[in-house]
Amino acid sequence: MVVLSIIGVVIVLFIVYRLIQYSNRHSLKKYNYEIFNVGTFFLSVLGYVALFFGYSWYGDALQDHTDILNGELVIGIGILLLCSVIYFNVNRTSLFYGLIMSIVTGAFYLVATPFILAVIVMGVAYFSQTKPVFNVNDWSCVVLKAKVGYFLYLFLYNMV
Repeated sequence: MVVLSIIGVVIVLFIVYRLIQYSNRHSLKKYNYEIFNVGTFFLSVLGYVALFFGYSWYGDALQDHTDILNGELVIGIGILLLCSVIYFNVNRTSLFYGLIMSIVTGAFYLVATPFILAVIVMGVAYFSQTKPVFNVNDWSCVVLKAKVGYFLYLFLYNMV
């Protein structure tokens, strides 16, 4: 059953990929503009992240009876970012096509945002050049220190 689920997910991802390619070709041919592009994707991701954290901040402030303005401002920034995506799509295409495709891209980007953020976090963790941490109280470290100290003693003793 797991294999069938994986095959189903791969087929659905392939169909979504083909639909994105088709809509980009159609909008590129008709309006000389790709609906699914990197700029609108990042604006949408930032907007959705701002909405999520703004709503969380707002809810925490309501529970703690503190200032709710910070959460409202972050929600407002998220709404402005999403509205700018709609503006870019409508400005570069027709009103009807821009609104419909903004809804479609917004729904797709909403589903893709958590996965993309997970990939970004994994990439940052991979490329962060982490170093191993040694336990100073471990016996192997004590033995290593003793060996290094002994070799240092021998080196200095032979120097004199």
